[in-house]
Amino acid sequence: MSNVTLKGIVAASVTPVTADFRIDIVRLKAHIDHLLENGCSFISTFGTTGEGASFSTAQKLEALKALTAGGVDMGRQLPAIMTPSFADAVTSLIAYGELGCRAALVLPPFYYGASEDGVVAFFDALIERTKGHTEIDLVLYNIPQLSRVRFTQPLIAALMRKHGSRIAGIKDSTGDLDNGLMLVKSFPELAVFTGDDRVLPTLVKTGGAGMIGGMPNVFARDLRALYDNPDDAGLLEKQSRRIQAVDAYGSLVALKAALAHYRNDESLAYAVPPLVALNQCDRAMLIELFERTGYRAAA
Repeated sequence: MSNVTLKGIVAASVTPVTADFRIDIVRLKAHIDHLLENGCSFISTFGTTGEGASFSTAQKLEALKALTAGGVDMGRQLPAIMTPSFADAVTSLIAYGELGCRAALVLPPFYYGASEDGVVAFFDALIERTKGHTEIDLVLYNIPQLSRVRFTQPLIAALMRKHGSRIAGIKDSTGDLDNGLMLVKSFPELAVFTGDDRVLPTLVKTGGAGMIGGMPNVFARDLRALYDNPDDAGLLEKQSRRIQAVDAYGSLVALKAALAHYRNDESLAYAVPPLVALNQCDRAMLIELFERTGYRAAA
């Protein structure tokens, strides 16, 4: 396991794609470099914002190997495992370890839904099958609104009793402050991240690790500033308005539209079907909402 502390602003990176929906390695590397230069501590590729469920395991591993060859510091990578296939989860976890990634953000198999016993069984099998191949840290991914699996306090406690040496953190994407605070209080040994800018300041002030989220794709500097100064009510209010705008216009496709606008690169707006790039009218409204908060240039 790495001794580099998991904390700070972790950008859940978008995945630039070509017109025929292949991962655009050149643009992805440039975006990762930009995010790190603008205050992000780590990058999480191929999660929800990164359209991780839309790419095959082979595509994602090929991309990560290309990034490694291109000089990306994999010790600052927390790639996601988002697959209903147990075999693909095993393959991914071993590969992430071999590439030197800091940790793996792990979503339980999402198609069937699962009981808490089923989630424990999944992690039991994943860790057992990869034993001897990798000891990479795991970060639990709690996004029940999409995965149909909720990491409750009893479930996390059960996992920690069995696999506490491997589980380093949890990303709570419920947007529920009380749930985040419960996690910090109940599991002080875990790095507790929120996926929501609006939860970030209170979570950090009470011992949370920071955030893993999509908004740093555009607002990395501001979110790093909010992490460093969680009492900045004015900046929190701006970020709250920005996240409301992004949510109103399709979340990750809105972030891609904003990047295309601010970097003057239409390729950055492409998304993999069934997602559809934001139309020009909606993009103009989104940018106007951002600019009402005083935002003028890519962070």
